[in-house]
Amino acid sequence: MTASTVDHTWTENATGSHLEAHTGDFAVDAVRQGPVDRVRVRGELDMATAPLLGGVLDGVYGHRPDQVEIDLSGVTFVDTQGLTMLVAAHRGLAGRGGRLVLRDPSPVAARVLALTRFDRYFDVEAGVRNE
Repeated sequence: MTASTVDHTWTENATGSHLEAHTGDFAVDAVRQGPVDRVRVRGELDMATAPLLGGVLDGVYGHRPDQVEIDLSGVTFVDTQGLTMLVAAHRGLAGRGGRLVLRDPSPVAARVLALTRFDRYFDVEAGVRNE
């Protein structure tokens, strides 16, 4: 993915429960639902976009959630920088006493996690969640 400009439009609704960032075809947003923050990633998670995910996660960590779920169902590509960001997210949340869950990885994301054996490092869950 190449993007000449990055839209750093961070929005937060009146209750302070929604953050988002995007560039080109990549987007990441977070919604707080009780003790769980749900982060949805869409597009290519790579060296150009991993910092956007990191920025949203920094905002999420400010809520001190018990659990963060990163929805990877819309991910179309993952490189080493994307994986590094996910590892950093896992460590950062664990250091705060929280749990990170990778939710519904796309076939591409699932393949990368399996090839790198990170599917054994992360809590990976697929399927319908009860909300």
